[in-house]
Amino acid sequence: MLNNSGKKILLSLHIVLVSIWLVSLISIILMQLSKHYCLIATHLLVVDKLIFILFDSVIMNISIAVAITGLLFSMFTNWGFFKFYWIITKWITIFFLAEIIMFFASPSINGMASLSDVFRQECVSQPDYLKFEQGAIIYTSLQFLLLVAVIFISIFKPWGARKPKFKVNREIIILSGLIIGFLLTISSVMQYSQLVHYRSLPVNDINVSNIDDDDYFGKVNYGFEYEVKVHIKNHKIENVEIIKNRDSFYARLAEGINHKIIREQKINIDAVTGATTTSKVLMKAVEAALVTYER
Repeated sequence: MLNNSGKKILLSLHIVLVSIWLVSLISIILMQLSKHYCLIATHLLVVDKLIFILFDSVIMNISIAVAITGLLFSMFTNWGFFKFYWIITKWITIFFLAEIIMFFASPSINGMASLSDVFRQECVSQPDYLKFEQGAIIYTSLQFLLLVAVIFISIFKPWGARKPKFKVNREIIILSGLIIGFLLTISSVMQYSQLVHYRSLPVNDINVSNIDDDDYFGKVNYGFEYEVKVHIKNHKIENVEIIKNRDSFYARLAEGINHKIIREQKINIDAVTGATTTSKVLMKAVEAALVTYER
């Protein structure tokens, strides 16, 4: 059990994290609204990029930290997990917040940012972009409302204690929580290390002007075999066809890398925002298709 000083430190940290989360959500909502009052293409691109960074780098991590500090508070204080109805309601609300972030807000914001990155000012003519933009506004606003509800529940504690039908062994809960937390941490670190490895893959510049006009095929295998066909015409990249790719939402977003390669006429370019890992691997497949034929 935590002493009074420990409780105050943990509670203060929890409040600070929730405040950062709230401010980040408000910032995203305001930036989304600003896009409708400024039609400058560069403004649109910058705002979408900032929204993605704020969501991916701040909200995703802060929401996990808020859940962890809440778990620690329940485990190491007398509040517990199921002693009070208001605490149970908080955990249910936090569960819904996690679902919204992972399965609704993240695809919307990643999709919006990737289409904006790939199509630039023409992104507003893409039906999917408008759908992602609408989803980003809705799910960010819903996050904000639920988070405010959690704050009010924490302050006013509207529902009292419940009468447990059986006594729960605190030591067993703490030990189980620590084991689960350790396993999740190890799994997350391993996955993150793999992502960092893929994202840091070096992509060599290919001098396309030295390659004869033809179709070239390239494959790479990074846990999955990715395959592309590159069409060279007049010593320029005219088309990049994705023949084989993973069947997932983010992998499909990564296929926008073909538009960026054709537009910039080079391979070593910035990966697609919101789909960095797969788009980097697809760039390696394009490199594999052309590197042998460069004179």
